[in-house]
Amino acid sequence: MKIHDFDIKKGIYSFEFNELNAESHSHPVVEIISTTDGTFSIQSNGQIDENLEFAIIDSNTEHKVFSKNSSIRILMIESHNLRLTDFFENNGLKYKNGIFSKTNFDKKNELFSEVKNLARAIDLKTPTDKRITESIKFIEENELEYKNLISELTSKVSLSNSRLSHLFKEHIGISIKKYLVWNRLRQAINTYLSENTNLTDVSLQSGFFDQAHLTNSFKNVLGVSPTKAYNSRILQS
Repeated sequence: MKIHDFDIKKGIYSFEFNELNAESHSHPVVEIISTTDGTFSIQSNGQIDENLEFAIIDSNTEHKVFSKNSSIRILMIESHNLRLTDFFENNGLKYKNGIFSKTNFDKKNELFSEVKNLARAIDLKTPTDKRITESIKFIEENELEYKNLISELTSKVSLSNSRLSHLFKEHIGISIKKYLVWNRLRQAINTYLSENTNLTDVSLQSGFFDQAHLTNSFKNVLGVSPTKAYNSRILQS
């Protein structure tokens, strides 16, 4: 696997695989999959879409991805406002049960590049509600266990636990607890890519109980194990 982008600040993550077989998973990012050769398949909602060249999978959509002898590019974008959705709609890209897919798609390379450039150029990550923006900023800047985190957040944004939980799920699509795991996972991956350390040390540094805890969370969110995915620490240009 080649890693082209891993930008936590902008929420842009892009990779390239020669072959991908991801188990059932979901993640709080929009995922764009495009082939440079060959095809892939997606299983979701009890159905399988085969012989695909391009697909967009909405955040928090449960799915599997299968490919063989295919070069696959994956772009993951953190999108917490309507700007990316508006871009898709303006280009006629409409989800069906959380997925847009095409078997033959001449614009796949163009759209892949356009979405990456859009994410670099404008803010797709910041929610429209300032209280949720503050909550995300606090989660990312502080290493707290869930119970202590909730106590601090409710005080900081002057909301009850239930109201904050409702607003967070409304704007981000997942619970605060799941977002905490996502944040730790991003930090773990970033540390592993940038520092000469092992997965056990990375797990503990990032707030996981051990390497097994990290591996389980990684597979739930990304569909593959970290050792299988990150066999290279080098970011490719």
